[in-house]
Amino acid sequence: MLTFTKVLNKCLTITTAAAIIVMMLHIVIHALTRSLFDAPIYGTNEIVEYWYLPIVALLGIPAAQLQKEHITVTMVIDRARPATASVFRVFACILGALVSLAFAWFGFRKALENTAIGSTADVSDIITWPVYFLVPVVFVLLAALYVLDAVLIARTGEPGLDRDTGQSAEHDADNRTY
Repeated sequence: MLTFTKVLNKCLTITTAAAIIVMMLHIVIHALTRSLFDAPIYGTNEIVEYWYLPIVALLGIPAAQLQKEHITVTMVIDRARPATASVFRVFACILGALVSLAFAWFGFRKALENTAIGSTADVSDIITWPVYFLVPVVFVLLAALYVLDAVLIARTGEPGLDRDTGQSAEHDADNRTY
């Protein structure tokens, strides 16, 4: 399980970084060709809006889950006994997985609709329908991560177990210096 999450984290990070770098180069080249040669790259705004930005934004969702960067409210769990807190955390993970699967299902249906009509960007002929399939992929992945977290919590009782070191996230947070 640790190897899977390490590889997944690395893949998400590399893909997102590559998308940001390619987007940046695309925009810079577009600006230079528009300014110097009065020949902008066709569809740059649409490609940024419908391709690069969804990739960066959507891949950030499972990456944040992997790195435990999502906002959590722990008012009840902090006051509960460890066993009770683990039950609440497992329930939250299951609920998160179910919501993620619902988003994946509706995203998949929308992707199929956009494929059927051959969706394009606004008034241009730049195709956009393939990007819509990223939504179900990302949310199925997120659901799987929630299930893995639920299993980890059920097995260890530690919700914030760092996947790299095996230590609790609370231990890591206590030892941080700012």
